[in-house]
Amino acid sequence: MSTSIFEIIGPTMIGPSSSHTAGMVRIGRMAHSIVGGDIQYIMIEFSPMLRTTYHGHRSDAALIGGVIGLCESDVEIRNAIELAHERGIETKIDFLPEGEYPQNTARLTVGCKDGRVVSVLGTSVGGGSIVIDAVDDASLRIAPEAYHILIWSADTLDLPLSGATIQRGEGKKGVVTCLTFSSLPSESFVSKLRELKGVTALKSIPPILEYGITLTDEKYESCSDLCREAEEKGVAVSDLAVRYEMTRSGFSEEYIRKEMLQLLQRMKESVLEGEKPNKLLYGLASGKDGRLLQEAIREGKTISGGIMPLAVSRAIGVMEYNGSMGIIVAAPTAGSSGIVPGCFITLQEEYGFSDEEIVNALFVSGIMGVIMAHRKVSFSGSVGGCQGEIGVSSAISAAGMVSLFSKEPTKIAHGMALCLKNLLGLVCDPIAGPIEIPCIKRNAVGVANAFISADMALAGIQSFIPPDEVIDALVDVEKRLPQELKCATVGGLASTCTAKRIRKELSCNL
Repeated sequence: MSTSIFEIIGPTMIGPSSSHTAGMVRIGRMAHSIVGGDIQYIMIEFSPMLRTTYHGHRSDAALIGGVIGLCESDVEIRNAIELAHERGIETKIDFLPEGEYPQNTARLTVGCKDGRVVSVLGTSVGGGSIVIDAVDDASLRIAPEAYHILIWSADTLDLPLSGATIQRGEGKKGVVTCLTFSSLPSESFVSKLRELKGVTALKSIPPILEYGITLTDEKYESCSDLCREAEEKGVAVSDLAVRYEMTRSGFSEEYIRKEMLQLLQRMKESVLEGEKPNKLLYGLASGKDGRLLQEAIREGKTISGGIMPLAVSRAIGVMEYNGSMGIIVAAPTAGSSGIVPGCFITLQEEYGFSDEEIVNALFVSGIMGVIMAHRKVSFSGSVGGCQGEIGVSSAISAAGMVSLFSKEPTKIAHGMALCLKNLLGLVCDPIAGPIEIPCIKRNAVGVANAFISADMALAGIQSFIPPDEVIDALVDVEKRLPQELKCATVGGLASTCTAKRIRKELSCNL
């Protein structure tokens, strides 16, 4: 299945984590659609790998918020647990068995007042993207961007022809059948399914994502193919990116460009919010480091000078806003959400680029991330380390920045490659659950890396290792990186005496 550009630039979400907050809200929202009815209790079972991080990332509030109908950009996610309790809904947290599930998995068991109990198993796969893996223990693969009909029955049903993709799984309540559609199925067809002999329950599941179902298997899997097509057709990489998204989703160019412009506006808002004092969830960082750097810039105290310190200050500010559960744009993750706005909004201000030009650059960044996804890069720190978050965000920013000053496809690709190489092996080692230390200041490194890599590419410097092979090297390092250095709060900076003391203090206050 092809990846949407809006999985790379997006989603708009409440911080602090795309995998552990936005992704968990989406799992909860899918459960909300599957369950329906008045809820009596919600039981959450997390993967054991989330034991030390779920509270700091508000994963419990995110799942519960999704189940009660909130979306990933809803400010009420911050108080979702309290909202559930006010509605008389009981909540409980537990953990899945060791070694049986992916790192970012959660199972929701939801009991309704009419006596129904439904379980939903989902996995957050990075950048806010999710998949539902099972319903009532029936193994299924349910994507959140499509229309689905779930049917429970004692035995396998003889279904009418529909043009839908069909999956079946054996669960604790018999057979669960999932029909998947690219458009809304008709009411008459749904009624016909309800009347089938042996049907015990049926639920229509609408898409919970706005970027649409994938309509084609055509996709860019290499920078070389993208560059060759751009050169042969004499078109900009940004135009190919828009055409790709149009073909993938069936949406119009006008709609797709409007969506990206809205994301740019949200980024601008997050930059402004980042310039204000922000109270981070756990207060491990001051919440005003971005402002401190801006003060130093105004007073002429930065030794690097020029545009870079300003871009860095904005990246830090956005991350501080993210860490206070502000509304940001993941690009591709919340943990790296300061880099893209820090780079592009500062460039726009300094060079006078129009919103349309910045939107085009964002499409270039997005298509580079799409290629990475199709080459099996993980954007989750707990799967591939921070190289898949800060490293990727820095690299796609460099590509987009190059595109603002050069239309040469090869320079764009090499800007990405030069940048990505510099952060291979970057570990994910938060000292405690929240995305505060060291995540915020790593965004600063990502911005600086993007600027210097863009400058090198524009000067004609190329990566000795071809861009596609650099991406493959990232995949290799992600696989080889020890699990202790993948958001486990046990290795790297998390192993220091200070980190251990902080975790002990936090655990005493929970």
